[in-house]
Amino acid sequence: MSAEAGAPARLSGRLHPWTLAFGLVAVARQLLIPLIYWVFSGFGARGALLVAVFGAPSLLLAIARYWSFRYRVEADELVIEQGIARRQERHIPLANIQEIRLEQNLVQRWLGVARADVETSTGGEVEASLAVLAVDDIARLRQGVFGARADVVASAETPTIEEKLIIALGSRELLIAGLTSNSIFTLFIALGALFRFAEEWLPEREREAVWGVIADATRALGGQSALMAATTVALWVGLLLALSVVISGLLSLARFYDFRLAQQGAALRRAYGLFTRHASNLSPARIQLVAIEQTLLRRLFGRAALRVDVAGVAYERDEERQGRGLLVPLLRRDTAEALLPRLLEGCAPDAQAWRPVSPLAFRRGVIRRSVWLALATAAAFWWSSYGWLPLALFPAVALVSWLDCRARGYLAAPDYWLVRQGWANRVIYVVPTRNIQAVVVSQTPFDRRLGLATLTLDTAGPTPVVIRDVPVAEAEALGGRVARQAEVAAQGLYPRPAQAV
Repeated sequence: MSAEAGAPARLSGRLHPWTLAFGLVAVARQLLIPLIYWVFSGFGARGALLVAVFGAPSLLLAIARYWSFRYRVEADELVIEQGIARRQERHIPLANIQEIRLEQNLVQRWLGVARADVETSTGGEVEASLAVLAVDDIARLRQGVFGARADVVASAETPTIEEKLIIALGSRELLIAGLTSNSIFTLFIALGALFRFAEEWLPEREREAVWGVIADATRALGGQSALMAATTVALWVGLLLALSVVISGLLSLARFYDFRLAQQGAALRRAYGLFTRHASNLSPARIQLVAIEQTLLRRLFGRAALRVDVAGVAYERDEERQGRGLLVPLLRRDTAEALLPRLLEGCAPDAQAWRPVSPLAFRRGVIRRSVWLALATAAAFWWSSYGWLPLALFPAVALVSWLDCRARGYLAAPDYWLVRQGWANRVIYVVPTRNIQAVVVSQTPFDRRLGLATLTLDTAGPTPVVIRDVPVAEAEALGGRVARQAEVAAQGLYPRPAQAV
């Protein structure tokens, strides 16, 4: 329904004038090479023609987008119009809008503007992006969209509801979060970026000099004794790992700087970020499951990260790197458990009621890991007469299998399921029964031989919860029980309409 055909729009607006400036900057970035050529060619006509040919279309598109972009909030939908030659009008039902997320880089924060991303219940990518709006305009947009809804705070930027701080993380906690994140691959990502930079920007002579130094160091290492070479490699590996840990800590500090989790009415508000400031609200009604995640280092210090799956949202890799998948990057384990009733109403797990998986899981783990050990032994015999050395790892295989079997378990409460996984990096999933969309009981040939099965709980979120090595009769009984509980819970939330007589 359009504003002309029905009720007048409750709110209407357009992008902030700074949008045009940001568009011009983006065009200038695209024209960096032609501009450099134009400058070094003495501002000649050929360089000017090159800039005009490549820049004019992008410049016209940026201007057209700014002048043609309009938005309005009607009685039941958000309408976004854009385009001149090809006019596009997008209608987004207000009932489907889950969140209007605010993001600001340093320049935008200084200018008082931000990008507003509209998330809907359909999941996937952002439904619409309004870049850029004044912060006050985003507050009014949120008021127009969420003003009549009790599950969402109407204004995130200028809240009228009292904000109750739940968790605030300082620099020390954020550094610890990065140092204990097990982000061993952070260094390799940084090194890959450096190599790519060298290939694109360093002259060929300098690149060859760097590779020559690396080659000389490798040849010098090969000429040492076996003990000296092993010691040198160990020292370099230790140095690289230490550097990776430091980089992880600094990235965590920049990503989650000034982290704040607060409650406004029924919603949770989260804000964080040094270079790019993120601010968003989360209704507990959208939470599909809660995961308490602990790396080995965090378990030693009693720390954990809190992650939630949200209905209709599956974060991409770039968004995960920005921290959107985490509700809280670091907190005490007991604090995480104390937050569960606030996130999931009525959730009070009994730590004494955990049920272990089948003892046959130990045998299965030993056999599965021994297959890889046997393959490693065969490969070692192919290369060396000391091929039996990998067999010395069998006690470690048995120990890891025992620890894994001992760590796993589940708790099937009437309203909530708790599932525990991992012996080194541990995760505890908390799944409301009412959120379970499907229950799958599956068996591999090896499972059938041992009389075991795997139980999978699917929700509207992106993470399936898997319980392996459950006796098959018990898994089938649990699957039927969960399905019945979920049906009863769904009927309570969405009563069936009365049949006509």
